[in-house]
Parts: sequence; C-alpha cells; structure tokens
Amino acid sequence: PWDTGRGGGAAPVVDNRPDRPKRPPAPAGGPSGPARNDRRPPVALLRQSGAPEAPPEPAPGLDRLDELAGTFRNAGLRVEVARADQGTTLPAAVGLAAYRIIQEALTNVQKHAGPEARAEVSVVRVGPNVEITVLDDGCADDPPDPVSGGGHGLLGMRERVTALRGTLTTGPRYGGGFRVHAILPVKTRSAATGQPGETV
Repeated sequence: PWDTGRGGGAAPVVDNRPDRPKRPPAPAGGPSGPARNDRRPPVALLRQSGAPEAPPEPAPGLDRLDELAGTFRNAGLRVEVARADQGTTLPAAVGLAAYRIIQEALTNVQKHAGPEARAEVSVVRVGPNVEITVLDDGCADDPPDPVSGGGHGLLGMRERVTALRGTLTTGPRYGGGFRVHAILPVKTRSAATGQPGETV
C-alpha cells in the first residue's frame, strides 16, 4: 500500500501485519550477486580437493638402455649393444646424460645414415669414467655437422657433457659412417664450487 498524503507524493507504508510472511531483502547483486556465488566453491578448490597428482617419473638412465635400443629396433634400425661398465650405478645426472647422448646419437643414425645403416652402442667403465660410444656404418648424404651441431642433436650432447666436465668427440669414420664418443666422470662435481658430488 502507498500513502498519498499531503504534497501528492507517494511513499511506501511499512506493513506490520503479522499474518503475512516477510521476505528477506534481495541481495544487492541480484540472483547473480555475491550471496548466490558464495554457495558455489571456486573451481580451484574443487580441483585441489581431488586426488593428488601422480609423482613425476624418475629420469631415465642406463638401466633403460635395452628398452631404448628396442624402441629403435622396432622402428627398423639395426642396433647392437655391448656393455662393460661392470654394473656401475651412475649418479642420476650422469645416467641421464648417458641415456640422452645415446638417444640423440641413434636418432641421428636413423635420420641421416641411410636405410641400411647399422648402429653399435658400447658402454665401458674406464677408471673414474664411463665411456659411451655410438658408431654407425651408414653413408649419409647429409651427415651431422660435428662443429656447429647442425640442428641434429650434437650441440645438445655437447652441452650435457660439458655440464658434467666430461669430453665429447664426434665426426665421420674412415670408410663411412659416423662416431659419437663421450667420456663422463662417474664422480660428479658442482659447477659452482667444484666440490665432489654424488659418488658410486
């Protein structure tokens, strides 16, 4: 009801009748305002309340060398593996570098050495070092560039070896094919302090 008393203006009249249920005032934001949104938990909270994410897989090392070689064999590359590392357990950083060097070298063979190429991988423990050698007998028309890396993974190999204070030699073989030879110290050293790290 409205009171149209003096002055002709209309003013709301407070309804004090107890027999009528009273509605609570609408929120300032309307149906989509804060009061309505408070009933819905944020999406981020819903995600956080779910199952925890699976822990990341450990970095690959030479314990997965046979699996790596099998992957290339399944792709059609003939790969032979010889190991004389006397069961050496490498620090994680060294094992990962060795795995990636072999992976990148075999990728180069697959891409650049020709369809009939054969690769040989050897892992040998020599004193305080582990030596990784990957050879192929292919005759590629576009062999990797051992100096610049040529975008064929050699630059990445060199960076990995340098970070561990090792040495890397790459280049064509006499009579055809390509050779990758890495010497990695089994005992790692911190690049910042030069102090020995994890040992075997």
